[in-house]
Amino acid sequence: MSIVEIIIIAIVEAMDCFAVAVSTGLAKSGIRYSRAFMQAVSFGVFQGGMTLLGFFLGGFAERWFNAVGTPIACTILCILGGRMIWGAIRGDAGEEEGEQIAAKNLTVANILLLSVATSIDAFAVGISFAFINANMVFATSAIALASFIMGIVGYEIGRHTAKRFKTKIPEIVAGVILIGIGVKMFF
Repeated sequence: MSIVEIIIIAIVEAMDCFAVAVSTGLAKSGIRYSRAFMQAVSFGVFQGGMTLLGFFLGGFAERWFNAVGTPIACTILCILGGRMIWGAIRGDAGEEEGEQIAAKNLTVANILLLSVATSIDAFAVGISFAFINANMVFATSAIALASFIMGIVGYEIGRHTAKRFKTKIPEIVAGVILIGIGVKMFF
C-alpha cells in the first residue's frame, strides 16, 4: 500500500471525527479549549489504537465486531445526538447559564463515548491492513494525526458558526449530525 493511499484512508477515517467535532463546537461553544483539545487528543488516540487493535486481532474479531460493534456505535451517537436536540428544545436557561451547562455536558465520559463511537471504522480498517501488510507505524500515525487535526479544526468551525447564531438551531443541527453519523454507520 502506498503512502498516498494511507494518507487518503487517514483523512477518510478522520471525517467522522471532524463531523462530531463540528457538532460539539456548534452545541457547546462555551466549553474551555482544554476540553476541545482533550476531545481531539482522544479522537487521535482511539482512532490509532483501534486501527492497531484491528490489525492485531485480524480475522478473529471481524465476525464478532461486524455483528456487535456497529449497532453499539450507532446507539451511542444517536443517544448523544438525541440528548443535544432535547436539550436545545426544552432548555430555556440564560445565555451564561446555558454555556455553563454546555461546558459540563462535555465530560470525560462523553468524550470517551464519542471517541469510541467514531473509531469503530478504524478497527475494520486495521483488520484490512493485516491482510495487505501495510506499514502499520505510518498508517497508525497518519490516522491518529489526521483525527487529531480534524478534531481541532472541526471544533473551531463549529464554535465560530455557533457564535454567529443566537438561537438553538446550531445545537439542533449538531444533534442531527450525530444521529446522521450513527444511522450511516448502521446502514
